[in-house]
Amino acid sequence: MKQQEFNDLSKRYLEGTTTPEEEQFLLNWHRSQTKPLPEHLSPTQKKEVEKKIWQQLQAHIQPSKKPLLIRWAWVSGLAASLLIGWFLVNQESISTAAIPLITSLKPNEQTGIEVRNTTNSEQEVRLEDGTIVRLKQNSSIVYDKNFNQAKRIVYLKGEAFFNVKRNTAKPFVVHSGELITEVLGTSFSIKQHEKNNTIEVVVATGKVSVYAEKTNHKSERNGVILTPNQRVIYDIASKNMMPGIVEKPILLPTVNPEFSFIFKDASLEKVLEQLSLQYGIEFVISNPNAKDCRITADLDGLSMFTQLELICKSIDATYEKRGTVVFIYGEGC
Repeated sequence: MKQQEFNDLSKRYLEGTTTPEEEQFLLNWHRSQTKPLPEHLSPTQKKEVEKKIWQQLQAHIQPSKKPLLIRWAWVSGLAASLLIGWFLVNQESISTAAIPLITSLKPNEQTGIEVRNTTNSEQEVRLEDGTIVRLKQNSSIVYDKNFNQAKRIVYLKGEAFFNVKRNTAKPFVVHSGELITEVLGTSFSIKQHEKNNTIEVVVATGKVSVYAEKTNHKSERNGVILTPNQRVIYDIASKNMMPGIVEKPILLPTVNPEFSFIFKDASLEKVLEQLSLQYGIEFVISNPNAKDCRITADLDGLSMFTQLELICKSIDATYEKRGTVVFIYGEGC
């Protein structure tokens, strides 16, 4: 059977239009394959996956509304011909919703173990180094089978939140298109915006180095260092990086839980120092005459920018976000 004929047969099987003889041929073909199931599956998971594969081949069970697609693809050398077998496994009967799968992808794509979230909810993936990845819907990661032995490198498509296990000897590196995010141990999220052709990195804890993969100067990289409550948006077309502050800054994990945003006759300078300590954001008072303006306010339970608006209104001032810094403008008191 020629390559194209086999591909057409596989496609018709998924559409449910094959004859019993053709289904038997596919069954015999699959039995002749020696490629094992991924080593990352537990014995119980392997048995469940194998059971479902045979059930669907033999009984032609239709997939559920939320299937998990398992695909094996072998790419030959010069011809780059693909021999593909598709098997749909009912996700609801498997103990994990996102199972690592050893796969060879198309040319110019990274090869290795691929984890793809085909469900309608966020899925948690735990890597061998202890790092936890929360994959969003229709997102995937690929990493080498030797991950964490010498390097920790992950390739992301879509959106995910990473809580990275700290290891100073092995930086954790995420490739998302042309953008590279490198950390030792921290938490951050990456999102690829297909509509406006941008990639966004948001830091929750720790420090993150973000830089572009391609550059005209070997000794230079277009990059930034991000800290908590900061983000960068990378424009793929223009290659520009736009660092800034997240829309809703949150308190740093190191904040004293007993701290209160209640101020009585405090100077603007002291109030902004407290906000900087609690959120990790830099504030600059443009007019030195405004530093001693007195503020009395109860700002507990409010978002940071709401707090800032009330502070500015009380002294007839305004604020402006400029990159990762907030500037305060006012005549003084």
